[in-house]
Amino acid sequence: MGWRLEVIQFHDEANTSVVARVPPDGTADIKYGAQLIVNQNQEAIFFNDGKAMDTFGPGRYTLTTKNLPIITRILTIPWEKSPFQACVYYIGKQTFVDQKWGTRQPIIFRDKDFGVVRLRSFGKYTFRVTDGALLLNTLVGTQGKYTTEEITAFQRDIIVMRLTDLLGSLNVGLLDLAPRYDEIAAAAKERVADDFAKYGLELVDFFINAINPPEEVQQAIDARGAMGAVGNIHDYMRYQTGKSLGKMAESGQAPQGMGFGLGMAIPGMIGGAPAGIPVATPLPGSSTPDAIQNRPAATTRPNERLELGQLGGSTANPQEAVKAAADAAGFALNDLSSEYVLTVPIGTLRKQRVHVAFDKTDEGGHPLVTIWSACGPVSDRNALTLLRFNSKLVYGAFAVRKTNDAEALVLTSNVLADSLTPVAVTQIVSAIAWQADQVEEKISGKDTF
Repeated sequence: MGWRLEVIQFHDEANTSVVARVPPDGTADIKYGAQLIVNQNQEAIFFNDGKAMDTFGPGRYTLTTKNLPIITRILTIPWEKSPFQACVYYIGKQTFVDQKWGTRQPIIFRDKDFGVVRLRSFGKYTFRVTDGALLLNTLVGTQGKYTTEEITAFQRDIIVMRLTDLLGSLNVGLLDLAPRYDEIAAAAKERVADDFAKYGLELVDFFINAINPPEEVQQAIDARGAMGAVGNIHDYMRYQTGKSLGKMAESGQAPQGMGFGLGMAIPGMIGGAPAGIPVATPLPGSSTPDAIQNRPAATTRPNERLELGQLGGSTANPQEAVKAAADAAGFALNDLSSEYVLTVPIGTLRKQRVHVAFDKTDEGGHPLVTIWSACGPVSDRNALTLLRFNSKLVYGAFAVRKTNDAEALVLTSNVLADSLTPVAVTQIVSAIAWQADQVEEKISGKDTF
């Protein structure tokens, strides 16, 4: 430094400096009588000969060092610079707001409805320095500048670690987390506060903006909402059938004339009508397709019912009917040449594999399509449970089937191949999948199949 006395001060225009040193490149031979100015939202710690000599609050101070302008100049001739080095660390005492935190890696969370899921969370927090000397000694060291960007990188890891522990101990379902953000944030703040205090920091505010499940779980939640929180097989079948019919109509796979009566036919079909579907009678003077106008008069009698196979568009190829149904309903299909295996979502993240085989005939030699799904291992202890389920089955019957060199309890149904339609496939597969999943949950509590 020169002969003139210094005026030492620091202004943080960006409001991001937690700690800043003057001079920024190390130390200097600050002269005896130098003026130190500390602003209202600052604290200054004066270091001389490598030691913290004093702490200064807001105000103007005269520093006393071993550096006298003329004497120091003479005494430092043997050295490159004055051996009497000093510096000042300015500590920002304001509250640092709008600090963001978020999970770099997903948080593993066990949910009663969705199983083990990976959550990502993010939010904001505010903090301030309560003990500048402790912060210097534990985190800053001899750095010339320590900003909010550097300190939040360290703080984020602490926050995520404590939040992970907290979520694991709450025993709250994923769907119940959102209404409790404030409660979770308060508990997380309490846990994180001690970690901050070890470094001379205070966590002032802590906010959770969102706790997000992965995309597949969000899709499952959307599906649950679309199904009206499906609670029984009838609602589930109506949902799957309605979705399939809509997809077939959009893609042009629906048979001729189907679109005209679809609005009237769907409610009866998916409402569980036992024998068929009422046929809508055209209003007098209305314009109808030729296929309907040329239909025999008997088909429009009020009590006449249209069978399920007619609505769905019967086909001579049952394999094509199964493929069309799987495509319309969104079931993943695995072609094993000897059979098809459909993966059917059940409400949330639970899924059920349904097998469709084409290798059987009835006593009259007519081809059959066998639709079945495994429910669990064969056990005599399950006999009473299965009898109770048996009286409530919509489709199928319980049987024992050899799968993968072991016997398994299955729910199975045989359908005449020449009467199979995409709509019928959708309903039967949905029913078999739902019922098999319910039985599996009842007897094992797992989702193996």
